[in-house]
Amino acid sequence: MADVTLLHVITALNVGGAETMLARLVAQGAPSIDQRILSLMTPGPAGERIAAGGTPIDTLSIHRRLASPTRALNLMRLARHRRPDLIMGWMHHGHIASWLAARAVSPAPPLIWNVRHSLDDIRNEKWTTQQVMRLGAVLSKRPAAIIYNSHAARTQYEALGYSPRHALVIPNGFDCDKYRPDPAAPRRLRGLFGIDEDAVVVGMVARAHPMKDPGNLVEAVRRARSDGADIHLLIVGQGMASADAAHARAMASGLPPDRYTLVDGRADVAAWLGGLDILALPSAWGEGFPNIVGEAMACGVPCIATDVGESRSIIAETGLVVPPRDPDALARALVQLVDAGSEARRRLGQAARGRIIERYALHDVAARYVELYRDVLAHHGPAPTRGLPGQKGVPA
Repeated sequence: MADVTLLHVITALNVGGAETMLARLVAQGAPSIDQRILSLMTPGPAGERIAAGGTPIDTLSIHRRLASPTRALNLMRLARHRRPDLIMGWMHHGHIASWLAARAVSPAPPLIWNVRHSLDDIRNEKWTTQQVMRLGAVLSKRPAAIIYNSHAARTQYEALGYSPRHALVIPNGFDCDKYRPDPAAPRRLRGLFGIDEDAVVVGMVARAHPMKDPGNLVEAVRRARSDGADIHLLIVGQGMASADAAHARAMASGLPPDRYTLVDGRADVAAWLGGLDILALPSAWGEGFPNIVGEAMACGVPCIATDVGESRSIIAETGLVVPPRDPDALARALVQLVDAGSEARRRLGQAARGRIIERYALHDVAARYVELYRDVLAHHGPAPTRGLPGQKGVPA
């Protein structure tokens, strides 16, 4: 039987960076911790993966609106029923919900917030999300700790008014056995998507959302091809394959039909990601610590990303970073890596994998979370009856 019950409260369990990191932490496990999840919205693909691993998931089944008095009461009843020793809120609406959940339990368990988003300009967010974020700033002295997955996000949120007290940065972590170089991946990828052997494959893997700015990449590839770079653009992600999307229309009008591929979200990304020649992430805003960049680097793929969130720090000298919303700069970066040749890209990919193993291995990141749980329970009680191994008064 676990010594500590940790309740994760998250807005949704669909496809996104927060959901991915939560799934990794739960799958990694933690000694003497019973982890449970409360999703405000009906769980999607990430919820299915987590549930398949045996972690209990409760849901309030909210579809559009965050809350009504009835939903809030249901949240508080569920929290009282679960009686967690520690609560962690994920995503903006999850932060507010986790605060309500903690207030419902007596004695109140300590609270942690986990921020997974950068904030270049709050005006990029929906009006309702802006108000939730501002409420989060008002309540931000309540958590015993606020985790950010990037230094950029911490700076931006504290400028909005989030409390700097007890704030810390824990980056995303990656399973470097699952995401690893595979000599068969290039042939597998080209066969799977019907891509010419001669083209340099530039891939983007992301859900459809304005902040991902796929149109920027499409235009950059068009310009790079005009400069002689024989690029095949592969875009994969939930909602990305819609023919009505602006980026799809731009591809159809600006690229040869045999030099682009649009695919909806897939669950087998790890099997072919290492077959890309270059991974591109053209986001305009909002990235905290982009998982796909770390995953591609772990697979030995050099990356080009826009300078949003933590991308510059993650990639460092193993790839290229360009300003957001600048297709000329992105095109020049693409041409630079295409012209460098396959051997130079291979060396960059090796360096990229080494950087992920050294700085962002999942087991090391998960250990930092456990250390934080231990510290919060020790100093921000009420402490559970037995506590975590290594906690004061508890044998390690």
